[in-house]
Amino acid sequence: MAEPQQDELIEEARRRTGLTEFDSDSFVEPLSLLVQGVKLRGRDNPAYRERLREQYIRLLCNRLKIADYLRQHEEIAEVPLDVPVIVMGMPRTGTTLVSHLLDCDPRWRSLLNWEAVDSVPPPTSKTLRTDPRCVERNAMLQQVYDQLPLAPPHWEWADGPTECVFLHAQDFRALSLEAVAAYRPYAEYLLECDMSSAYDFQKKALRVLQSRAPGRWALKMPSHALHFRHAVEAYPDARFIWTHRNPFKALASLGTTISAGHMAGLGEVDRKYIHDIYARQTAEHVMRPALLRASLPDDKILDVYCADFLRDPVAGMREIYAWLGEDFSPEVADTMNAWLARDYERQARRPGYALEDFGWSEAEVAPLFEEYLERYPRAREA
Repeated sequence: MAEPQQDELIEEARRRTGLTEFDSDSFVEPLSLLVQGVKLRGRDNPAYRERLREQYIRLLCNRLKIADYLRQHEEIAEVPLDVPVIVMGMPRTGTTLVSHLLDCDPRWRSLLNWEAVDSVPPPTSKTLRTDPRCVERNAMLQQVYDQLPLAPPHWEWADGPTECVFLHAQDFRALSLEAVAAYRPYAEYLLECDMSSAYDFQKKALRVLQSRAPGRWALKMPSHALHFRHAVEAYPDARFIWTHRNPFKALASLGTTISAGHMAGLGEVDRKYIHDIYARQTAEHVMRPALLRASLPDDKILDVYCADFLRDPVAGMREIYAWLGEDFSPEVADTMNAWLARDYERQARRPGYALEDFGWSEAEVAPLFEEYLERYPRAREA
């Protein structure tokens, strides 16, 4: 099976869509790096090469469609985006839970799993969760889920909220791509690259998606913390919910989550790669917003501590709504409680995890989080 080539991927996306012009070429540099990684890591792994080839083509296809839609509907290009709230934090700190509970309130507009990857034509407000593409994707996900012996650490249904990372992936600057490719130079690239183009593309995609299904966006992505400076520049009016957790617990849980990505890409878990990459990456998620915070208004960030939040999530949401200046109605509380009850079974089926599973010890990684825990000592609570 042939190795993926950058130009071949682009031409195949053009062939499938019948479209030729992207909105920009900002994705070319990181895509080239990923293709290099697939060549090196996939020499003896044709399944890995084919899985990533297909993934990259699908991302390019959706970007072509978004670019074409914007050209056909120039009137939406400058429509303001209403983004009052963004959820961020270390991975595995409760960002998903907060975003799902926000999604229980129809006053918020979530980015849904299916529309992030199949954006054109954009859904209407009435078809956000009933569009045939959404229904088909949910059926596929259900088949996969039913075959799993344990619930994966992170799971999304097509009609539920997703992460901005799947829009950033269409600029090929995304931790979701790194988790599957498992290529060290790309992991290092994401720590230092200019994320402006990824946020610019995200805003283009959101304008397309809100053109027929408007609303106030409640966005979520752990790595908004990693890219915090770019996130603040892209969404200057947004306020950030920053979730905190004992970093040793979060890191161990992340290792298990990345293992699922490795199985989806490599077909096996590269534990040495996980050990070498993710402690530093996780520490950057907390230090970057911590260092920038002093230059921001006091009400720009709300700290939410995972241990406290999990004791009573609805009470935690009531505090978040008070900080946002939003009414918290009994009807919304009931909807959140109903969602928590439905999710209980999945939570009970999730696997356990420990630092030692990936060769870490607390003594080894503690220096990376020393300053964070000095600034946010409540995060240490398990």
